[in-house]
Amino acid sequence: MCRSLFFNKMFPNQKHLKNIKIGEIYIDSRKVKKNDIFIGIRSGNKYIQEVLKKGACLVFYDDINIKISDKRAIYVEDSILFLQELAKKYRKSLSVIVIGITGSEGKTSTKDILYSILSQKYKGKKTQGNYNNHIGLPLTLLQLEEDDKFVALEMGMSALGEIRLLAQIANPDYAIITNIGDSHLEFLENRDNVFRAKTEIFEFIKPRFRVVYGDDPYLKKVEAIKIGKNKNNDYIIDAFHQDKRGGNFRLSFSEEELKIKTNLYGEYNTINITLSIVIALKMGVSKKEILDACKNLKLTGMRFERVEKDRKIFINDAYNASPIAMKVSLETFDEIFKNSYKVAILGDMLELGKQSRKLHEGLSESIESLNLDEVYLIGKEMKKLYVKLDHKSCFHFETIEEIRNKIKGIKDGAAIFLKASNGICLNKILD
Repeated sequence: MCRSLFFNKMFPNQKHLKNIKIGEIYIDSRKVKKNDIFIGIRSGNKYIQEVLKKGACLVFYDDINIKISDKRAIYVEDSILFLQELAKKYRKSLSVIVIGITGSEGKTSTKDILYSILSQKYKGKKTQGNYNNHIGLPLTLLQLEEDDKFVALEMGMSALGEIRLLAQIANPDYAIITNIGDSHLEFLENRDNVFRAKTEIFEFIKPRFRVVYGDDPYLKKVEAIKIGKNKNNDYIIDAFHQDKRGGNFRLSFSEEELKIKTNLYGEYNTINITLSIVIALKMGVSKKEILDACKNLKLTGMRFERVEKDRKIFINDAYNASPIAMKVSLETFDEIFKNSYKVAILGDMLELGKQSRKLHEGLSESIESLNLDEVYLIGKEMKKLYVKLDHKSCFHFETIEEIRNKIKGIKDGAAIFLKASNGICLNKILD
């Protein structure tokens, strides 16, 4: 069902909707154009009159103190709940395949990879930016068009029950869980709870439509299609090799074999790619289309993104960080640039709760095993690593500006790696 027809049926008293093509749905008043729909959430209620003047065809608000006579403005008791219910009904009106993607690491990369592969055959959409929560996910669903065949939905969470809510709204056809790690320990305390939270999505999906990383000690126990390096997985990854152009590996399954070349770095990306390939095969994408897509996969920015600036090579992996991701991405950086002068710039990993000190200090062994020429640390948690680290050229900084000034003295041709939780804003080094 097209968006205009859906809203005409939902709001039959809004006669003016019959004569227009409804545009987009926004919660940001600055983006609203003529014939768009605006949902006022929290402070967004203050901009109702403004978006009506812009020509919004429907406006929803939940501030009972606002008095508006315009017929296009509709009061609802709770704008967020209204948004979620609206998205749930809209999703049911469409014949679209929904793939829910969650996990402690690799959600965004897997979403991007899956979208790249499925787009070889079908028109579809994916979660944009960090729209992966109880507000962002409904908005993503409401952007779907009648001819979209799929949507790759990233599902984030910080507490028990949140994945269940997202799955209730999205009603996914397939589910991917990338791994169970230490993300969100501040709220969930231990990996057992992380496992419980992530697998809430399985309440809505039968085992043959679930795909997981089978080498994960938690996920190897679940009923699902399993991928990984271990021979007891349904899809087996081996023979990985990489250089400055990307990586290649072999994927074996059901007496078949695919030799995959990809522009992406890192053995961890073989997992994200394989999770996506399983879904693509189930959805009828041909092996040739899959192999072609893997050669030119496009990821959201700040995911091991190569940037050449000031005669140096920066690897910007500063969108997010966890202990597992920090370790494997550092190893990948060290391997790819083994003949270069290498500098690692690392910032705090957030939301690790009571285990934060232990997990930050735990990086010392990994860093000391690598051939890094210099290590720059920033943040109060990384200060604990700095005290523990036995590296001949390790420095701790208080500000991004101090790091910028230090970088100016690094020789031309050096490779510089950036990794931290997004809240540290480490990518500002490249501004």
